[in-house]
Amino acid sequence: MWTALGRCILAQIELKPGSLYIFQDKRADRALGIYNLLKSKEMDVLVVSRLHPDRLMEDFQIPPSNVFWLSNSAGPRNINPQNIGILTDTLIRMYEKGGAAVILEGIEYLMLQNDFSKVLRLMSYLYESVAVNHGMLVITLDPEAFNTKEFALLTKDAELVGEAESIVV
Repeated sequence: MWTALGRCILAQIELKPGSLYIFQDKRADRALGIYNLLKSKEMDVLVVSRLHPDRLMEDFQIPPSNVFWLSNSAGPRNINPQNIGILTDTLIRMYEKGGAAVILEGIEYLMLQNDFSKVLRLMSYLYESVAVNHGMLVITLDPEAFNTKEFALLTKDAELVGEAESIVV
């Protein structure tokens, strides 16, 4: 946003319960970086990511116990990306506890492993659960990874957060 004097003023987005936010970024750093901000507000926060849990711990101080890894590898906190049903059930159970936030990184990977309609259904179920249970869903995705129609459908219920906008909780 520009003022009449030509100075740039960064827009600020306040994350609120009951909402779905889509961070339009090529990398997930900004969305993952709000993990500790959400935890400081005493929210239960779960991260679902294509990034390995060790990397999340090292780069963002996100404990592996709060991470589900989207992976075809077997493991106690791994979710097969082709099993959208288990992912949906896991996240909805988290929201039903109340006051929960989920940071989801890896929508592009889910699209590679599933058809678009399954991923869109996942988004729809999660949005409804977030709204009913006053949770929060933060998704990071690269808009260039989707065609215009897919992007419009994925973002229909979301507040879009651009790369230049700062975040407060």
